[in-house]
Amino acid sequence: MNDISVGAVGAALIAGLVSLFGLIIGKEQKVSEFRQAWIDELRKCLIAYLVQINAISDLVRLQKSGQTVDASSLSSSYKLLNEASHGITFRINPKEKPAKRLIRAMANFEGIAGNNSNLTPDKIKAIEGEFITSAKKLLKFEWKRVKRGEATFVWTKRIIIAIIIGLFVLLIYYWNWGSAVTNRSADIKPNFQFMSFRR
Repeated sequence: MNDISVGAVGAALIAGLVSLFGLIIGKEQKVSEFRQAWIDELRKCLIAYLVQINAISDLVRLQKSGQTVDASSLSSSYKLLNEASHGITFRINPKEKPAKRLIRAMANFEGIAGNNSNLTPDKIKAIEGEFITSAKKLLKFEWKRVKRGEATFVWTKRIIIAIIIGLFVLLIYYWNWGSAVTNRSADIKPNFQFMSFRR
């Protein structure tokens, strides 16, 4: 195989690799965009959950103080709270540590929400603080994941870097090897001995 055909095959392989890596990176970029949109929706659910906790707390406090509270308002707040709760539950991975803390905080609130007499401002504030801390940790965890990139993207990036380093080392090696061969061939001088013949 001559130098031209080796070069053509090498160029085709490099072009194929670049095309493949481009497809992988493009796909992973799209996944990261979807994950960011997912985080935004999760944040909305977290805020809605907190808003409804406080709305229920306010309504129960008014009820306890003897004021008339519309039952439909309380029912509507519980409905919105359930909607936010399900929105959070379906968007998180319960096996991950930050998600476990958040689920625990939600379970604590739902534990006291079963009985309106337990819905005191002190209890709600304690659970609210736990919920906010857990939510912040979860959002930070997910943001770091988006910033870092998907697992396939990370590995593709590492492979590309390894290939570039390998090609660079190979280039330096052949450059030095080619120079050494040229120098050696220049040092070898032809040694011709001419014999003179007498007639």
